[in-house]
Amino acid sequence: MKYILTYLVFSFSLLINAQGQVEMNDIAHENYYQSQKFEDSLVLELVKINKNDSIFMKSFDASEKLWDHFVEKQFELKFPEYDTWGNRRQVYGSQFDMLYYQFMKLYCDLRISTLYDLFED
Repeated sequence: MKYILTYLVFSFSLLINAQGQVEMNDIAHENYYQSQKFEDSLVLELVKINKNDSIFMKSFDASEKLWDHFVEKQFELKFPEYDTWGNRRQVYGSQFDMLYYQFMKLYCDLRISTLYDLFED
């Protein structure tokens, strides 16, 4: 019985797949990259549709700059001790890359939802 139980434990352990921090960082980066790519395509489509409307383009450029500034300040609130990209691991550890990409994906998705509102007009 002891040998059967040992055999079952070892055979089930082969089915277990654990993720390391590097893999989680890569997954978070890929998710953010896909959101960023989609956001960029929406921005290009909006610019293409409204290229002759100078008022819209001026407001849209200002909106993009303000959004980037807003995200930057939100990042500073979320990670107050973040000083430079070089010392990020000393303060937040190896999970910082994953946290950064998850944060950026969240705000990228929020921006996508606001850009969708501009298509409704």
